[in-house]
Amino acid sequence: MRLTDLNSGREIGANCMLAEFGGLRLVFDCGLHPKLDGRKALPQIDKIQGSVDGVILTHCHLDHLGSLPLLLKQHPSARVYASGATTLFVRRLLSNSIQVMKRQREETGNQDYPLYVETDVERVEHALAAVPLANPRIIGRGGEEVALSFHLAGHVAGAVGCLVEHRKQKHFFTGDVHFQAQRTVAGANFPRTPVDTLVMECTRGATATAPSFNRGKEEQRLIKAINEVCDEGGSVLLPAFAFGRMQEILLLLQEAADAGNLADVPIFCSGLGLDLCDYLDEASRKTKQVKFSRQVLRDLGILPLSRKYTQPGKNMPERGIYLLSSGMLVEKTPAWRVAANMLDHEENAVFFVGYCDPETPGGELIGMNPGGEFKFKSLDHTSTLRAKVERFHLSGHADREELVDFAKALAPKDIVLTHGDPPARAWMKETLAAALPGTRVHDPEPGVPLAL
Repeated sequence: MRLTDLNSGREIGANCMLAEFGGLRLVFDCGLHPKLDGRKALPQIDKIQGSVDGVILTHCHLDHLGSLPLLLKQHPSARVYASGATTLFVRRLLSNSIQVMKRQREETGNQDYPLYVETDVERVEHALAAVPLANPRIIGRGGEEVALSFHLAGHVAGAVGCLVEHRKQKHFFTGDVHFQAQRTVAGANFPRTPVDTLVMECTRGATATAPSFNRGKEEQRLIKAINEVCDEGGSVLLPAFAFGRMQEILLLLQEAADAGNLADVPIFCSGLGLDLCDYLDEASRKTKQVKFSRQVLRDLGILPLSRKYTQPGKNMPERGIYLLSSGMLVEKTPAWRVAANMLDHEENAVFFVGYCDPETPGGELIGMNPGGEFKFKSLDHTSTLRAKVERFHLSGHADREELVDFAKALAPKDIVLTHGDPPARAWMKETLAAALPGTRVHDPEPGVPLAL
């Protein structure tokens, strides 16, 4: 096998990997870099020489999905293999990406946008092939063949890891993984038998987990913190990814409300996340891979966020819980815009409930001391941080200790690290090398083939 990481750097960005098995070429994911603009956000798909025999889409977050229309434009005969649940989400998320890119063109003048149009998304939709879980799918050409089998990854609705069997060798690709059950998805159900190669994410490689950490207790701590702010007359902003994290938090809030343990204040959500509730509801009914019902919106009395924003610096006109995207407080998203009304007021709070890249606005806010200045450049407004800011460890990614344990169980000859920033990769490489002295651990150079 030969692997080429097509991401633009050793980071969490435009996730895309070329895997070559003899003469067969498979591409794992094809995302957009969340921190770069225009064509700079694309993976290095021009480095793919020859035809693509198949694309494995591990899940539908845009850092794994967002460039797929361009890959299929270059390789229109390629099929896209995904879980049944994932095939239900692709069209909606890519269509939303087009609308976002059109707004970016208007606001920034970047002529690269939109990077693709609806006809390109239709090509992707027609190429989709739903693969049942743990049911091998054979892909072959010219006498060469591989067997793919998908296994639930627990990261988000529809997410899978993929086992590739080729010439009596086994190679496992984790994709993004979470081993513990969440409310919308079960924990990862990966095989724990020996493989030759393990390609593994390492998002949380630089984050130590306290031995006493318990996810249920962390959720209780979040609910308690929300109640304390609301009971004192403040509002809470919960930045959350529209796909997956928002629905997960909705179910947590419903559980607290049903137990009589949630402040009696209105809850506001934003457009895409609300819309995706319908898609997760459909996936829950059609597959056994998702657990979600849109009834939660009625049970909680969810209100749509007003399209008319309050002047920056002025407090929100209605006290409440604001569950809005994006999870990293990316500029010009609803969460970012509402933060411009929250931060100046000491009775409010911003609680982060998922992974947050240190270089995003959310990461900047988490690292800011009280009284610091947070700039909303396109609003021509600077907030003085008086609101409470706290991070709750409810990530959809596996702890680094869990990843090391999983690698030990598979005892691979080679481990290839992916989906992690440099400090995360460095910790994982050093720790895995010590834990598995007979295993070669690779942190591949982007764009440079790695022969295994």
